[in-house]
Amino acid sequence: MSRDFQQTHENLLLCAQKHFLEYGFERASIREICKDAHVTNGAFYNHFDDKEALFGALVEPVVQEVKAIYEASVNEHIELAKTDDLKSLWKLSEETLSVIIEYIYEHFDVFRLLLMRAEGTRYSSFLDDVVCLETRVTLKFFAELKSRGIQVRELAEEEWHILLHAYFASLAEVVMHNFPKEAALRYVHTLASFFNSGWQTVLGI
Repeated sequence: MSRDFQQTHENLLLCAQKHFLEYGFERASIREICKDAHVTNGAFYNHFDDKEALFGALVEPVVQEVKAIYEASVNEHIELAKTDDLKSLWKLSEETLSVIIEYIYEHFDVFRLLLMRAEGTRYSSFLDDVVCLETRVTLKFFAELKSRGIQVRELAEEEWHILLHAYFASLAEVVMHNFPKEAALRYVHTLASFFNSGWQTVLGI
C-alpha cells in the first residue's frame, strides 16, 4: 500500500467521521465527504465499496473489541464461580464496568456513531446486540453456578433481556448525554451498586 493511498484512506475516514457525527449515516453524503477530503467520487471507490462500508471501517474495530472485552469478562466470572468467593463476583462486575468506561472514552466519538448515528446501517442494533451477547454469556455463567450446586433463581431469557437492556441503556447515557469522563466514572459506581444489589436480590445469591 503506497503512502499516498494510506494518507487518502485515513483522510477519508477522518472526514467521514466528522460528517457522520454531524448528519448521521442516512443524511451524510459521499459527495460532501469526498469534497471535504479533497478526493474525487471515483477515487472514493478505490477505498470503500459504498457508504456503509465506510461507516463500518470506522466502527467495526470497536465492535469487535467490545465483544472481546465481554468474552474475557465472562471467562473471569466463570473461573471465579469455580471458587467459593462469590462475593467477589460483584467486585469483578464493577471492575469490568470501569474497564468498559475507560474504553468508551478512548473511542468516544465511535460510540456516539454506534449509539446515535447508525440508523440505516447494520450497526443500528448495536445496543440490542450487546444485550443479546450479555444475555447469552450470563446464562452460560449461571449454568456454571448450577453445575456447582449453587442455587440460583430461574429467570426466563426474556426477563434477562429486559433487565440487561435497562443496565446497558443506563450505561449508554454517558455517551448520549456527553458526560465528562470523571462524572462517568463516578456514575459507574452508583450504577454498579444499584444493579448489583438488584441482581443479588433477584437471583438469591
